[in-house]
Amino acid sequence: MNDPELRLLSAADVPAVLALQAQCYGPEFLESAQAFRAKLEASAPHRCSWMAWRGSEPLAYLVSLPVCEQSLPALDAPSVSLPAVPRLLYLHDLAVAPAGRSLGLGRRLVAQVLERAQALGLTRLGLVAVQGSVPYWQAQGFAEPVALAEGLAQKLASFGADARWMERTVQGAARPI
Repeated sequence: MNDPELRLLSAADVPAVLALQAQCYGPEFLESAQAFRAKLEASAPHRCSWMAWRGSEPLAYLVSLPVCEQSLPALDAPSVSLPAVPRLLYLHDLAVAPAGRSLGLGRRLVAQVLERAQALGLTRLGLVAVQGSVPYWQAQGFAEPVALAEGLAQKLASFGADARWMERTVQGAARPI
């Protein structure tokens, strides 16, 4: 069987993203097509969101955005405005279809985002862990900070009471965007 290919995500991939999202998340975490289009369009110049495909079958995706803690988009935000000088690359969403879970696609996508953060000159990755995923993210090198940045707690609340903010340092960042 051929190894899945990673391709940049675009607004044209939103139907596939929505289908994968529905396989991976509870109804409280499902986002609209408008919300995904807004994130993908805002982040397109930064080339930081990917989907794994096996032939024409989408198996996984990762959407990320260069942001500051204050500009973190809320869950299902209908529009996204990115800061001129971001402080971190935010992993908004990682979903792996059941058919792709034994293929290491989550790790491959996180590695891709880590490389992109380095190229963008960003020294941190951040994410919101939901659905009990903290152990998975800890295994990927992420940890919960001792204290949350101002305004982050309010954004975190849009993801539910069990949501946790996690960060990872990026080594070897090239240049600021």
